[in-house]
Amino acid sequence: MTKNPTAGKAHQAFSIAFFSALVAALNEASGSPWVIAALPDAELPSKNSEPVQIRLTLDGNLRGEFLLEFRRAEAAVVVSKILRQAAVEFGAEQTERLLMLIGDGIKKFVSALAKEYGAFTIEASSASNPLTDPASAAQFTIADDEANRVSILMYLDQALAEALSLHSQAGSAATGYESSNKSSTRAAVPESNNLNLVMDVELNVTLRFGKRQLTLREVLELTSGSVVELDRQVEEPVELLLEGKVIARGEAVVIDGNYGLRVIEVLQPIFPPVLR
Repeated sequence: MTKNPTAGKAHQAFSIAFFSALVAALNEASGSPWVIAALPDAELPSKNSEPVQIRLTLDGNLRGEFLLEFRRAEAAVVVSKILRQAAVEFGAEQTERLLMLIGDGIKKFVSALAKEYGAFTIEASSASNPLTDPASAAQFTIADDEANRVSILMYLDQALAEALSLHSQAGSAATGYESSNKSSTRAAVPESNNLNLVMDVELNVTLRFGKRQLTLREVLELTSGSVVELDRQVEEPVELLLEGKVIARGEAVVIDGNYGLRVIEVLQPIFPPVLR
């Protein structure tokens, strides 16, 4: 794994951009909203069953390979959402459909990074063996509005990791950025450029007025007209949540007949998953 902080940012920006494009393609294919979860699931366990692996080979201004690894059951869920049918055992038909989805994501990904890296192509194919020389790895979890969660591991090979690192170093030299001793203002420049790759990703947020624990009996006794008392006082701020995590607080307002939130406090931002 690389210890170079500039290289780490380059790998992170690359992986975030790819998964953002993949989620966008999945949203279109399934007709349902998927997002990158705020926190990834636990790292994929040792093989309880053979994983589903997809190898992606880059050529052009970026060269090298990376591998995507899914739990087999979760890959089946993704394909079932695309086909809009119950999940079945993952087989050849599901592999073909998953490759089609990844192909759609590749088109969005290459287009998004064309300005940053120039022209390059990616070919996706089914794989049965891990990369022989993984240089770095990242894990992302995607989730839909039906509580489905799918964890995916990405492994970059040495050639691609070096290509990303060289590009990042060249960009840093051109802007005079030196990570070891420059001011925080200048250090923020490459991070801002990286974030621009994912600024248009749609995220689902929830407004929470309060919560309450109910027994099963109390739930079953609910009828029209029942009142459920929440744990929050009227004068207390309501919460804005992203994937279950509070990111802001404020007061509820009504705008053209719809509820809204006037933000009065923004908590510490949520940063995307980092490469290990």
